[in-house]
Amino acid sequence: MPRVRLPVRLPAPFAGDDDRALVARFAAARDEAAFAALVGRHARMVYGVCRRTVRDGHLAEDAFQATFLVLARHPARAASAASVGGWLFGIARRAGLASRRHEDRRSRRASSRQADVPTPRPADFDDLLRVLDEQLSALPDDCRAALVACFLEERTQDEAARQLGWSLSTLRRRLDRGKELLRARLTRRGVTLAAGLFATGLARSASAAVPVRLLDATTPAAGGSPLAAALAAEAARTAGVAVWVSAVAGVAVVLGGLAAFAGDRPRPAALVPPAPQFVAAPIPQERKPWATVTGRVVYPGDGELPKPRLVPAGMIKDADFFTPAGELTYGDVVIDPKTRGLANAVVWLRPDSDDPSAPFPVDRIHTTYRDAKPREHRVACGRGGFAPRVVAARAGDTVRFANPTGVFFNVHYQPAGGDDPTREFNLVLRRDQRPGGEEQTYATGPLPVLRSFDLVRDAIHPWVTGYVRAFDHPYFAVTDAEGRFTIPDAPAGAWRLMAWHEKVGWRDGAKGRLGERVVVPAGGRLEFPALVHDSDLWAGRPDEP
Repeated sequence: MPRVRLPVRLPAPFAGDDDRALVARFAAARDEAAFAALVGRHARMVYGVCRRTVRDGHLAEDAFQATFLVLARHPARAASAASVGGWLFGIARRAGLASRRHEDRRSRRASSRQADVPTPRPADFDDLLRVLDEQLSALPDDCRAALVACFLEERTQDEAARQLGWSLSTLRRRLDRGKELLRARLTRRGVTLAAGLFATGLARSASAAVPVRLLDATTPAAGGSPLAAALAAEAARTAGVAVWVSAVAGVAVVLGGLAAFAGDRPRPAALVPPAPQFVAAPIPQERKPWATVTGRVVYPGDGELPKPRLVPAGMIKDADFFTPAGELTYGDVVIDPKTRGLANAVVWLRPDSDDPSAPFPVDRIHTTYRDAKPREHRVACGRGGFAPRVVAARAGDTVRFANPTGVFFNVHYQPAGGDDPTREFNLVLRRDQRPGGEEQTYATGPLPVLRSFDLVRDAIHPWVTGYVRAFDHPYFAVTDAEGRFTIPDAPAGAWRLMAWHEKVGWRDGAKGRLGERVVVPAGGRLEFPALVHDSDLWAGRPDEP
């Protein structure tokens, strides 16, 4: 395989690609040019973190190589993070800390041999930078991603927003929040900085030039020095990432290299791998090309949650039915107060393409679902309005509206954008009031593939609203009351993750129409513990979401 020179300036073919696109390209085809572009894009930030974490320059270079070794081994983990740059920052910190433990042990051995030789202390400002890194690593992912992009990597706000896939206002909001959180954490540590010095401290890492020889040696195939390989394994373990079996197979080589590296000195205990825990060697099996995608969609920020929007008492018809317990809310924004989980958001996968109408490849659908029979979805009218409020279905499915109550409900079904007036209907449903009377129902015809959400309204009770969307595949879900979702048997590979909510539309605004690039691992699980449904439309209306 030819060697690829790793430039600090990105090659022209990748200049317009964001980090997740490069990671997806590398994960799908082991594209070394894409990997080289990622290294070039983040090299100065990673090298600066490593240099501040460990004092010895050679050990800092080993930590640098270890960071990109973890990226080469676990691209799916990087792709699923809030940002690739923020994820690399965290890995660089862990690799640097592991390297510093090695450095401290070596220093103690040297000082025991030369007790009278004083150990030089680092400069005070370097100590401050180490504290900055420590506190930066503890920030929420979105805030850290904004600070890393704008300060540690010295991007303009426009460049940072484009690379992160956010709107400019979203970036600025997260940047301001991150700076305030970081300043508060530093104050608790007894560190107070003026604004100019604060920014200077954050940007200091960008001033360290990365040696060209180090860039040339950092390729996915090179593997790095023996110490770098050991540091990569330790950084991956502490990050909660499963280390590849090939890394375990290389432990003997790593230990042999460490002996040569350390001479006749004692082997560092932290670099010795734990004893194998295997009871028996399982028969190797092919990894299934399917995975489960899970997560939780959450309301952005950590401030006060918006209050439910109340329906004015004067417009409530059939008040005895709807408000026996008091006030009535629109129900358009339901947020779990404990987890900030956002209910009734729709999450789905679509092809990794900039064409929003690209069809889902039929041959990538799990056989369990490929030939599944159409199903009927029931939507009941009741005190809570339409239940469920949001229906996600497959093309060919039908939706049956049913009214088991004694109150008249209007069901006005409106196709998105008026694109198919033959699907529109407007009728009134009510249960038969005679003894033993049955509920009245009405079903749609088989749904076509919908590129947007059909709207359902009740003109009698204007706060009652519902939505319907039909997909050409089964990889979708509607979040529950705590914002959770599960998409089983998703095909491995690079896809776009989409999220939509009725109140603000696409996650991350207009850019969200194309979705977020993700890499689904074969035979595993892709989890999004906090998929922030950010949008400029949430801002400025704390009492009316």
